[in-house]
Amino acid sequence: MSLQNYEVVMMTDIALTDEENQKLLEKYKEIIAKQNGKVVDECPWGRRKLAYEVKKKTHAIYHILYMEANGEIIETFSKLLGYDENVLKYFIIGIDDIQKAKDEFEALKANPTKNSELLTETVGA
Repeated sequence: MSLQNYEVVMMTDIALTDEENQKLLEKYKEIIAKQNGKVVDECPWGRRKLAYEVKKKTHAIYHILYMEANGEIIETFSKLLGYDENVLKYFIIGIDDIQKAKDEFEALKANPTKNSELLTETVGA
């Protein structure tokens, strides 16, 4: 199976220490590597308020992984994330270009208000 590009947004429990959160991320990066996938890049987004309550939590630690994987890896990865009590929520999105997705994320981080206004103008919301 050929590898495709994915962006994974993980929201982990705010109660985790930085060390525990890093161990959790390392565990998942090892799982991906053992299945012949590859984490190309990662972007920690830090501790942030959730848009709505998830599993009785109002805050989470956000982290983004950019990876190359096949469908089998994604299926296994998704199941493991779903069963992990330290992972509050996650999204796995297929993308065409990792660098473009990362650049867009960095632009959003740098100026969230400007970029949300541009999105609103584009979709007409």
